[in-house]
Amino acid sequence: MNLLKISIVTLSAVLMFGCASPAQVKNMKVDESVNLAFDENLNSAIELNQVGGGEETNPMWTSEIGNKEFEAALKSSLKSQYLLSRDSQSIYELSATLMEVEQPTFGLDMEVTSTVRYILVEKSTNQIIFDELIKAPFTATFGDAFSGVERLKVANEGSAKSNITKFLQKLSQLKIDSTKVTLVSK
Repeated sequence: MNLLKISIVTLSAVLMFGCASPAQVKNMKVDESVNLAFDENLNSAIELNQVGGGEETNPMWTSEIGNKEFEAALKSSLKSQYLLSRDSQSIYELSATLMEVEQPTFGLDMEVTSTVRYILVEKSTNQIIFDELIKAPFTATFGDAFSGVERLKVANEGSAKSNITKFLQKLSQLKIDSTKVTLVSK
């Protein structure tokens, strides 16, 4: 009888709280609905070189943003804005490093803030065109997910998507001239 009670309690806990799962690419990527205009020199000219700083999710602990998932979301986002190079003839290399992902331990509303450093380099000259830390918060509420584990995952995904969106917005302000590069504020 004790074994049956323990099994029921364990199953109930798993169903109620669940296991942690990693942030999903489909919920982090920016799609075609975000319509930004970029300097023509960036069109089909960016190669995603390196993504780092992410953490793999331990199902028994908390949801995380993994390198592979963040890289796939960033690559898909660049492709949706026609920035991703289609071949090895790219002009620019982009690297992104997840510097910090601030997560709550528990709570009804879960706010996650991701900080990512994006570096865009012109390959032929090794000149840094863009080097910026972008910080983006996102709050998942009880209405987004019943389970705290799922709410944290939603907050991770929202923060990563918001971060990529902010990066693309900054990139859309970049004006490239053969003699100088400037970031134009709107």
